[in-house]
Amino acid sequence: MKHLNKLSLISVIFFTVLSFSTFAQTYEALDSYTSAEISYLAGVFGISSNVYTAEYGVDAYRVTYEMPYLDSTITVSGALFVPQGVDDACSLPVLTYMHGTIFLRTDAPSFLPVEGRLGFLMSSPGFIVLMPDYVGLGTSDLMHPYVHAQSEADAGVYLLQAAETLGTELGYSFNGEFFSSGYSQGGHAAMAFSRELETNWSESYPLTASTPLSGPYDISGTQFTQTFESPSYSNPAYLAYNIIGWNSYYGNIYEDLSEIFQEPYASELPAMFDGETSGNVINSYLPILLDDLVQPGLIDEVLSNPDHPFNIAAQDNDVYEWVPQSPLKMYYCTADEQVFYENTIVAETWMNENGALNVTTSNGGPLNHGDCAGEAIFGGMLWLQDFSLPFGCLGCTDDTACNYNPNVTIDDGSCYYSSCLGCTTPFACNY
Repeated sequence: MKHLNKLSLISVIFFTVLSFSTFAQTYEALDSYTSAEISYLAGVFGISSNVYTAEYGVDAYRVTYEMPYLDSTITVSGALFVPQGVDDACSLPVLTYMHGTIFLRTDAPSFLPVEGRLGFLMSSPGFIVLMPDYVGLGTSDLMHPYVHAQSEADAGVYLLQAAETLGTELGYSFNGEFFSSGYSQGGHAAMAFSRELETNWSESYPLTASTPLSGPYDISGTQFTQTFESPSYSNPAYLAYNIIGWNSYYGNIYEDLSEIFQEPYASELPAMFDGETSGNVINSYLPILLDDLVQPGLIDEVLSNPDHPFNIAAQDNDVYEWVPQSPLKMYYCTADEQVFYENTIVAETWMNENGALNVTTSNGGPLNHGDCAGEAIFGGMLWLQDFSLPFGCLGCTDDTACNYNPNVTIDDGSCYYSSCLGCTTPFACNY
């Protein structure tokens, strides 16, 4: 029986192609779970067999692909999960799951950490599952632009394109249903990705339904304001991650980090965001009180100046001011100390007041951020499954036809009868 810490690679296969988008991609096999092993994994995560059934074994791959970023094309990575043993005639729905905050590059989904292994659970019911690592994480050695909406969305879109191209080699195809989910930073990323699909990619990848989960959708308002209403914040490393990450993209948040943070933190923090230092280490290093971290007067300056570079960047990364055309359900918990639940309330209110017809929320109760995760992630996964068409394989169901396929469940009118006519006597010259 495989366990969560099983990290060995069972095989490595490399294959390089050029997609129709002119962006290149490669893949390598990472791991495989049988359906029995996925059922065991579900038990480890506390998912009842009454609500979840592992239908298929699943193969996991790391996909390395190209995407646009700033003024260039960069190479990033992500995880791909494919159900095993599905007939070639059976096209599959696609779920793109966005991961939460990580500091170590090797905690990204394509290295199969705990969150990455959720892909096995999500894929086993019959979904192709994609998990982008994001810019600066996984195999990318850039600075990660933490909670940067456009790069999160692009990481999802271009992984979708790469996976579609690789389907020919790996033996799967998309059925035209596309889903989006993610928790915490992943909730922000899922919202950005869903907005991007509906705004710019609806003909290629029409969004079927999405579940952003406990994300900071309103950074410029709710998240920033409430963070500094208390003397301390649960994860001060997130604040430094945000400032340093955004400055790596926008270039105008600060010229010197001492404009934002007091010493010695201003001098020592940049080296800690190297992709090899954990969030726990950074949090332990930083002071408990925000007044001991942030330069005096800076917060009042930002709050009083709507043209402050931080405010402009924050508004650029708010992700709720759009009207979803497909069903969207947000999950939240009211005791969340990291991502304040009012982010969800603000987003739902704005969307519905501006004409959204299928936007709802689910209140998980007074749980903190960590305790809220399981209920939100698995509740969202089950909710999305309700929107997927019954599993079907397109082809010919007539057993008298030349191209009959016993695995086909939906007749698509492709049966033909003439090309296979001929002699059936084994001893004949023209058999």
